[in-house]
Amino acid sequence: MRLSQRHLLALGTFLVPLIMMSVLGWNELQNSRQMAIVSSEGEARQFLARAEDAITRQINSRVTQALNASIRWIVDESPIRAAIKLRDVEDIPGILDVLLIDDDARLVWPRLPLYTVSLPLIREPSTGSDSQGIPDLVAAELLMQHGRWHEAAEKLATVVELVRTANQGSRRWTLLRAEAHACFMHATALRKLGQNAAARSRLMEVQAITSTSSSSELIDLNLLVKGVLAELGAPENRITLLREIAEDGYPSATDGLAGAIAERMAESFDADSPLNDDIQRYLIENKQRAASREFASDYSQVFSYQVRPRVRSRDSSTPPMSEERLVSTDTAYPMLLAIRPATEEEQNQLQCSFVALHFDLDALIEPTATSLANDESYALSITSRNGAALWAPTKPVPSDYVAPSIETNGLTLRVFPADPEKRLADADSAANKRALLVLALLFTALGGALWSWRSVSREAELAALKINLVSRVSHELKTPLALIRMYGETIGMGRVRDPGQTSEFGSIIARESERLTTLINRILDFSRQQSGTLSYQTEPHDIGQLLRTTAYAYAPHLEEKGVILIDSLPLGIVVSCDKDGLEGAIINLLENATKYGPNDDNEHEVELILQSHQKLAIIEVQDRGRGIPSGEHNRIFEGFFRASNSGEIRGAGLGLGIVQHFARAHEGDIEALPREGGGTIMRITLPLATSNTNSPSTTHAPNKTPGTPT
Repeated sequence: MRLSQRHLLALGTFLVPLIMMSVLGWNELQNSRQMAIVSSEGEARQFLARAEDAITRQINSRVTQALNASIRWIVDESPIRAAIKLRDVEDIPGILDVLLIDDDARLVWPRLPLYTVSLPLIREPSTGSDSQGIPDLVAAELLMQHGRWHEAAEKLATVVELVRTANQGSRRWTLLRAEAHACFMHATALRKLGQNAAARSRLMEVQAITSTSSSSELIDLNLLVKGVLAELGAPENRITLLREIAEDGYPSATDGLAGAIAERMAESFDADSPLNDDIQRYLIENKQRAASREFASDYSQVFSYQVRPRVRSRDSSTPPMSEERLVSTDTAYPMLLAIRPATEEEQNQLQCSFVALHFDLDALIEPTATSLANDESYALSITSRNGAALWAPTKPVPSDYVAPSIETNGLTLRVFPADPEKRLADADSAANKRALLVLALLFTALGGALWSWRSVSREAELAALKINLVSRVSHELKTPLALIRMYGETIGMGRVRDPGQTSEFGSIIARESERLTTLINRILDFSRQQSGTLSYQTEPHDIGQLLRTTAYAYAPHLEEKGVILIDSLPLGIVVSCDKDGLEGAIINLLENATKYGPNDDNEHEVELILQSHQKLAIIEVQDRGRGIPSGEHNRIFEGFFRASNSGEIRGAGLGLGIVQHFARAHEGDIEALPREGGGTIMRITLPLATSNTNSPSTTHAPNKTPGTPT
């Protein structure tokens, strides 16, 4: 078929740009590998900039959040609880401790214990007058180790009196320590013997001796005595001592002893004690206190000298310090120390000049570093300024690659390709893929041209089909008109032989008039459908009754053509529809089933079935005709289209399109299905009326009486 100049111009407009793009793309492929290598460094620097920005934002946001939140928690609670709440309540990863320091970077809190005298006293060699009672004290200890409590108690009572007598008037330090230890050991022996009242009395004597002492040895003994007295007393005494230890009420006592006594106080309560919530909270606070004091030791020995120049008082011309940060990897883990000036309230209540927050730097940057490490193209390395590694890449570092680097918050970030060889291989693979893409584009262009050619050809075919339709419709109209005219003139001229022939000619005129009316109505309906003016007046109808009426009226017409109509049309299925539109749609389907019946069978059956399923009414017209060729089940609903196996059967190709318009105008649809064993099933689905949506599915056995409603 020849194409117009307009069609050729459209094809050229489509093809020429695609061909030019293919040529340009092919030229670009020649340099793609070199371009990939050159762009690698730029991509690495972009990744490094993203990593630097992400880590800086992570550190800054978390540190700033912690510093601001600490203002609220430190005064309202305590440094211990502030550290816990910053970690648990504020959800700040990496926060470990809160420190309070003065103008000279010395610790205000936590205070470190003084280690002056070693324990225990009875292991120390003693000579002279200060050794009074010491041998007996050692002997009593041996008796206690062997469980000889009576003998130990008697000996210790003697030692106590002996030491007190020797120390009267002089109050010598060595004898005071001996007296305190003797009384404590005597109380222990008395408890073993069940003499709790006497044991409590001895413990009160130890408490009186140790309460005013500044010796770390006697301070620890004083705390130990308080623990024993609490065990002998009421539960309130034990919970009070546990709280005092957790709140750092014994800063001069050794941490190991304080922690052991706290654990012992907690274990003295039953599992169902109503105080368990408080006990667990105090234990957590005690662990935080011990951890803070442990770091305080490192701070005093290492970091205070680095912090001092940053926080010392400055002259009036120097602006006050707002915030300082110190990053160090000299400890067991990388750490960051953030320091801010104390608020006026903190200065007055806590007697400090600065507040320092101690962070685990690994935990602080871990979420961001992990996210960056998931990149398959680049590997990230994070080190401190002195070269200590904080975050090592998970993949081997190329030995000959000079990695770009950047510094932030005292950290050095480096980035390099995770696998340079793989990157080059990927570049080659990308080039090959681009080549295939260009070829695919070229073939797509050719395919598109062929498709466009086919579409234009199809458009021309449709135009020819419409021209043929005009001719066909004209012929369809001319035939019944000629018959009507011929038989009418015959009757009018009186050329009939008898009344029977007159009746026969009248029937022919009526039949051809009906065919003419049907054809004209279809053309008019199709015209209104195309212009959008075909509408329906819907009312609720029992479509079982409507279909019975249509089947009863149309059955004789079908019988004349050798068709036996079998129907199964139950009542009670209500659909809101246009009565005349439904009747026209069903007659259309019945006519098609009749026209396209079996080629070699003068008589055949057509079934009209109605049923409901869920919220739909389903109408089916089933035949055993010639069927619909594969691939045309949807096209038969297009205007002017006729199936390729229609043969010489007359028709305009309008009926099924009008039926589809009816079904979709009622929010339903129609579909053509192949029937098992040969033939076609035309299925119309319509939504049930609202009042009938809950009706059960209804089916009936088909009525075998031809043309008679069930």
